[in-house]
Amino acid sequence: MYLTGGQYKGAKIIVPKDVKPTLSKVRESVFNILMQYELFGCEFLDMFSGSAIMGLEAISRGYNVKELELNPRTAQIIKQNYKNLKLTPNITICNSLNYKDTKKYDVIYIDPPWDMDYKPIILKAYELLNENGVIFIEYDKQKNIDIQSILDELNTDIKLVKSKKYGRCLLDVLR
Repeated sequence: MYLTGGQYKGAKIIVPKDVKPTLSKVRESVFNILMQYELFGCEFLDMFSGSAIMGLEAISRGYNVKELELNPRTAQIIKQNYKNLKLTPNITICNSLNYKDTKKYDVIYIDPPWDMDYKPIILKAYELLNENGVIFIEYDKQKNIDIQSILDELNTDIKLVKSKKYGRCLLDVLR
């Protein structure tokens, strides 16, 4: 996989065998959407980092990135991907649902293992989100996850503002 834009465009990223990397067209779409909201150089949280390709795309475009990853072996690959670009990762090895931070994030990217329950994930993201922030959720369209129903159950002020299909995956934008 290669980065699609910004300062490090074209850089090769190592992808762990057990990780499903975000498709290049999805990554490009995320940053095109962020341009519409004029969120440049903001705080970006990748809650399920995997290869860190989303975080590295964000850094390449000027964002400050925090990576969360549960698997220590995967975290080592993330560190290597950063090292290959002569960068130092801001990474915490943890269960993202238990992550605590006083900092709030402008952009939160959620691409968990597709068999997880999305309700607690969205609730955690909401806790970490700045008032005018954006949450992106990537998931398998075959799983029939109803993000709007989850949002209704959570009773927050966050709304589903956009949904796009990319092959097998869906990308929802919450604001």
